[in-house]
Amino acid sequence: MTIEKLGKVSEIKVLLFGDFMVDKYIYGKVSRISPEAPVPVLEVSSKQFKLGGAGNVVNNIITLGASVRVLGCVGEDADGAWIASELSGKGIEAGHIRKFPQVQTISKTRLVSKNQQFLRYDEEKVEDIPTEYIAYIKQNADAIFAGVHVMVLSDYGKGAVTKEAAQFLIGQAKERGIPAVVDPKGADYSKYAGANVCTPNVKELGDVSGKILHSEESLTAAGEEVREQANLEYLLLTRSEKGVSLFGKGGGKKDFPAASKDVVDVTGAGDTVVSTVALMMAAGFSLEDCCILSNIAASIVCSKFGAATLSLNELMEQIVNSGEFKLVDLVTAKYVMASLKEKGKKIVFTNGCFDMLHAGHLASFLQARKFGDVLVAAVNSDASVKRLKGEERPIVEQTYRLRMLCALECIDYVILMEDDTPVRIIQELKPDVTVKGKDWEHKDIPERRVVESYGGEVKFIDLEGGLSTTSLIGKIKHE
Repeated sequence: MTIEKLGKVSEIKVLLFGDFMVDKYIYGKVSRISPEAPVPVLEVSSKQFKLGGAGNVVNNIITLGASVRVLGCVGEDADGAWIASELSGKGIEAGHIRKFPQVQTISKTRLVSKNQQFLRYDEEKVEDIPTEYIAYIKQNADAIFAGVHVMVLSDYGKGAVTKEAAQFLIGQAKERGIPAVVDPKGADYSKYAGANVCTPNVKELGDVSGKILHSEESLTAAGEEVREQANLEYLLLTRSEKGVSLFGKGGGKKDFPAASKDVVDVTGAGDTVVSTVALMMAAGFSLEDCCILSNIAASIVCSKFGAATLSLNELMEQIVNSGEFKLVDLVTAKYVMASLKEKGKKIVFTNGCFDMLHAGHLASFLQARKFGDVLVAAVNSDASVKRLKGEERPIVEQTYRLRMLCALECIDYVILMEDDTPVRIIQELKPDVTVKGKDWEHKDIPERRVVESYGGEVKFIDLEGGLSTTSLIGKIKHE
């Protein structure tokens, strides 16, 4: 997997069509039972409104760093006005959203105490969107699809994604070479025919297939049958704690286990999966890599309360932390450090050749680690070491020097440094603390000016007497 492709996400524009609604949260404390009926009394402390339904897909897309153009209908009511205002406030292209007097904007209200929902009530009128809105979409297709890289249909079964509307939009996407990703609902998947990816969960697959999915064999058979009958290129089945399974035209399924993380709330996990898959497809990842990335993304949001989202920084950090080694390139490191800083972590940076790793190096790492929460070590490349130390160096090739540092528990991330100084890396990562040996304390080092320019600190540490690679080489030659 080429992680650098994630940097393209900021250039992607998504066309999103679906059921928009308002998620309302009423927070408070429950300390008594009502004298009127055996129900808890919620003493309200705060209220919060969020974009729900297709709006949660919007939230996922924009927090991952892409832009969105939306299609949909709301009512001429207070909730509809709030949705329109919220979309505009987030910088969403909402010029194709329309209000109709016959439409009731859907809202879902959750009563919450101590991060636990104990009641939800819904206000909705489920009916197909007005025919005049479908006519509007058809008349303005060129403007609607202009500059779009991927399309998402977010079907919550509330009437927006009709067969006529879905088939027109999928057909238009196909004509323009734009991937179409569907988060489905209901028992009629013929309206999604021609889509590139459809992402039902296990219950939804059981509903549409009309079968009880009691085994892997029955699940595989249902997935293959639904994909073929609905004329879908891929069916991506979300399976909660079991991850996802991918069905393609070759037959059979390929399983992708879930990323391990404590589950707090699965609300909105499906929205995260469809958002991640759509963006990663548009960024050029294979469907297999999209499955892996969507698993990681879903594990992050399921560790949060409510219909949560994740940032690209969080996704990048989790991808790196799920790998075998701590070695990262500078682009990846920038995302990871940004995510760690968002969590209040203090970043410490050090650099060196670290040729013939010895006790002196280890002592310096242990001292540096005490200055913060995360230690990043930049290692000079072989070419850089030769320029600094002479043609006979390094003694140990960069591949093995990198591996040795990755194996040290006190180091969190390792970066290969092609330059002779760490200035460029420090400019990009902006660590809170940069650590140097005390032999540099009274010298004019270029990184000091860079660190101080953004408010960082340079710390100087004691060196172990008599322990250096040069002295070790001399000792070996003498003996």
